[in-house]
Amino acid sequence: MSTGFDKYQRFYARPPAIVVEWHDDQTPARGWLAIDSLRGGAAGGGTRMRPGGNRQEAVFLAKTMGVKFGVAGPAIGGGKSVIDFDPHCSPDVKKGVLLRWYKHVAPYLKCCYGTGGDVGVDEVNEATAYIHQVVGNTHPQEGIARGHEVYQADGEGPAPKIHRLKHGVEARVVLPDLPGPRDGAWMIADVSTGWGVARSIQRYYEHRKESLQGKRLIVEGFGAVGAFTAYYLAKQGVKLVATSSRGAGKAIRIAADPRGLDVNALITQREGTSLPAPGPSHPFVTDAPDASGLLRHEADIFVPAATSHSISLATVDRLGALGVKVVSCGSNNPFAADQSKAALSDWVSDMLSVQRVADERLAIIPDFIANCGMARTFAFLMNKGGSLDANAILADTASCIDQSLDRLLDWHKAPTGLLNRGYELFVP
Repeated sequence: MSTGFDKYQRFYARPPAIVVEWHDDQTPARGWLAIDSLRGGAAGGGTRMRPGGNRQEAVFLAKTMGVKFGVAGPAIGGGKSVIDFDPHCSPDVKKGVLLRWYKHVAPYLKCCYGTGGDVGVDEVNEATAYIHQVVGNTHPQEGIARGHEVYQADGEGPAPKIHRLKHGVEARVVLPDLPGPRDGAWMIADVSTGWGVARSIQRYYEHRKESLQGKRLIVEGFGAVGAFTAYYLAKQGVKLVATSSRGAGKAIRIAADPRGLDVNALITQREGTSLPAPGPSHPFVTDAPDASGLLRHEADIFVPAATSHSISLATVDRLGALGVKVVSCGSNNPFAADQSKAALSDWVSDMLSVQRVADERLAIIPDFIANCGMARTFAFLMNKGGSLDANAILADTASCIDQSLDRLLDWHKAPTGLLNRGYELFVP
């Protein structure tokens, strides 16, 4: 009998519609724009920069974005930009690489492809600013607003949508107990994805009629997604016992305390998106050569919110030993694959071998539901008459995630098997 995993494998094995390859003429940087499908005449997906990025990664992420847009909207196909380059180089070098990349893919950004920030690329200060500089688009999602047949037919025209995208993504979010870096406030772009991951966990526990109060949390990655997942869950009484980020060089920086960490202080004291450095004022922070120290304390919930492909079979075993019952995927494609393999089908087989085991042992909220916050934000802002109010934007994201979790969990009473169920329901 065909399963959700079989459907997943067929979907990821199908070739993408378009792959554009780029070789920078001033640095060793290479880039790929993968568009899995132009659904309704448009596709979307963020721009990722990391050493070792490759074509397969772009194609795989483009497909994942297509599934996510099927859940959260807008009703477009999936795309992704991946640049093989170190984002921690000098700011001027990084800016030059991004400017040349966006110039190269400008025809797509003008008419059918929308992008944004992702790993290694800031949503507002880099993606939005540089695309405006070299392409002329007011917002990175402008190609969708211009190219998608639904938006062409609603009678509003692209200009109001582009205006809402520009100002809605930058709408002020005031957190009274956590002043932000922009005149004391944060932006929707800072908090939306973490808000959505936290909401997915909250809704899961509501379905299971369990309280979040006193639950213990481990978060891999303390950038925007991980930090604000921890922040919003702390409001529900969840205790963060360990988290991690990249430290100096190749070191992994880990903050851990079984009694619970001060989430607000960690966010306030971050160095960019890295945890504060070890020292007398931060005795609970250490630098280590790998991430093994992250999984040492008992926990109930695990959120992978760093890079893709971090959950191996050994990680699944370790999570079970720590008592983890729920995993909410804050990162895209968090299950491990041997990325040295040339064929995407081999990546899929690798990931499925981990997913099948993990799905039998853990309640896993899929990435295309848990981390759909920014996709849903874009959909909300592009809909005719969408609001620029930050509370309305976050409420809409919460409603979308609630509806998706309800669909996932209704009639599914087993404590595990959510990945297979999710693929049955949501993979096209």
